Amino acid sequence: MKILQTLQMLALITVSFVTSANTDDTFDSISAGIKITKPASWHFLSAQQNIENLKSVDWRNAKTKDLVLKYAKAPLVAMMKYPEPYEDINPSLKINIQSLGDFSADNPNNILNLILPHLKKAFIDLEVIQEPIEITLSGLKASYMRFNYNLVVPGGESFPTTSEMWLVPRGDYYFMIGSGTRQDEKTGSRKEIKEILNTLIIDK
Repeated sequence: MKILQTLQMLALITVSFVTSANTDDTFDSISAGIKITKPASWHFLSAQQNIENLKSVDWRNAKTKDLVLKYAKAPLVAMMKYPEPYEDINPSLKINIQSLGDFSADNPNNILNLILPHLKKAFIDLEVIQEPIEITLSGLKASYMRFNYNLVVPGGESFPTTSEMWLVPRGDYYFMIGSGTRQDEKTGSRKEIKEILNTLIIDK
């Protein structure tokens, strides 16, 4: 896997995640062919907020942090349940678009399987809860996986986190969707994330 794609995916899963919205709650990109609606109580994030949240993560080493910040792409859209700053795991959902390159759209599981070793290097206590499996999302073949880890912030405080990832090929590109919640769901549930994904529309 190319290092650039790996670093962009590491940036995607960090919890404390520009968007333009056609309405207060709906993001609609005609050029990317994607539309999604957030709950009225949730908040879209700006590009600067996204970068600041990446900086707040205590990566395992300074080199990884520098590379992630250097190569992190601005997401198509990012949203969080609570206004930032927030002193706990802020339930979030973020969507990026990436060229498939040499990857096959017919096997999205293969792409997520290639990501896993890099995730394990970035988060030493990472536990895979759901290995990549094929699903259907917005009527398209997709892949899904879920894993737990402890997100450490500067100062040493650790938060038990669940990240979910969905990969949806479409044409020569794929959408990478990442979400983050507390493992115990005290600050927000994965059911809320699922309800947001139920509003997702990707042009065929």
